[in-house]
Amino acid sequence: MAQTFFGRFTCPLDEKNRAVLPMRLREAIEPARLKDGFMITQGFEGCLLLFLRDRWQEPSVEIDKLPFTDPRARLFKRFFFSSALEGPIDKIGRLTVADFQCEAAGIGREVVFNGMGDHVEIWAPDRWKKYCDENIGRYGEVAASLLEPSGGPTCGAPECAS
Repeated sequence: MAQTFFGRFTCPLDEKNRAVLPMRLREAIEPARLKDGFMITQGFEGCLLLFLRDRWQEPSVEIDKLPFTDPRARLFKRFFFSSALEGPIDKIGRLTVADFQCEAAGIGREVVFNGMGDHVEIWAPDRWKKYCDENIGRYGEVAASLLEPSGGPTCGAPECAS
């Protein structure tokens, strides 16, 4: 069964860098898969990526195919794989983020979990706010360029014609 993660949730981190994974995110996962836990790794734009362990295989296999002779591939693989750790969920739904992962993502005593469909991003609240402030104005433009086949409007009105 495919899960879909959506929503944004701000949660406190305790002194051991544990945050309770929000109930809505946990409910999107079959109990057996939830017991298998997650993989947490370096993300993009300053966040961490959280994958279900069985979902982790898909990007890992593709990334592993990148040529080791390409310096860009080596750079990417170094950050992606060296920062990856298993993230088990304890009995009360807590996920632990490693110290070095918190440092890389600028995480203090609070995290923002963002559902991203097939995975979850983990952000420091201040980094998430800064990212939103800098990028919200591009949201419609980016949506049009990614979702519309021609990269432009698809209505039949004269103002939509190229």
